[in-house]
Order: sequence, then C-alpha cells, then structure tokens
Amino acid sequence: MLSHKYRATRVNIDETSKTGISIFGQFLFAKVSRKETEKMGFAIVISKKIEKTSVGRHLIKRKISSYIEKNLTKINPNFKKTIVFFVKKIEKPLIYNEVEKDVDFVLKKVVF
Repeated sequence: MLSHKYRATRVNIDETSKTGISIFGQFLFAKVSRKETEKMGFAIVISKKIEKTSVGRHLIKRKISSYIEKNLTKINPNFKKTIVFFVKKIEKPLIYNEVEKDVDFVLKKVVF
C-alpha cells in the first residue's frame, strides 16, 4: 500500500474532485488539483457501481497504488499537488499491465 505520507487529505480530495483538471485514460481518469498543497498526495476512488465487492475494490486500489509506489523516485520532489484517480466502468477484470499503462500515462502528463 501507499505510505501514509503520500496519501491525500480529505479536504484536498474534495477540492480536487470539484475543481481539478481532468486527464482521461482507457480504464481510469484522474483529477489534478489546480492549487499547490502542502505536500504531494494521491487518492484512489472506486465506487460500488464499478465493483460491487469490497475485495474487488481493494484489489484494484492495490494495483494502482503499487505502481505509484514503484515510481515515487521518478516524481519530482517539488511536485506539491493532489492527484485523485477514478476508475471507469469496465466489463472485464483489470489486468495489472493495463492498469500500469494507464497510470503511467496519467503520471507522465502530470508529474514526470
């Protein structure tokens, strides 16, 4: 799981989801905060409409957060914005490589 110091606060998540800039991928989309915050923060949102079971939602969250965690060294330390990932509705189960490509696409547009 993603370390606590890299998680976004509730206030930042609410603000970002309302006023953030959207970046769309194939399986997910992300909202990036317009304002700088105290620290870099990530959040992953999966509604019950997307995945009914909590086990399925946690599995998807782990896939996304593990890729973010692997690439934290590539992220500029001066990047101080919040990124909230939202998973889109899909028919088939997510494969780790597909999630990796989508998260990488979003991070390249924003952070790298």
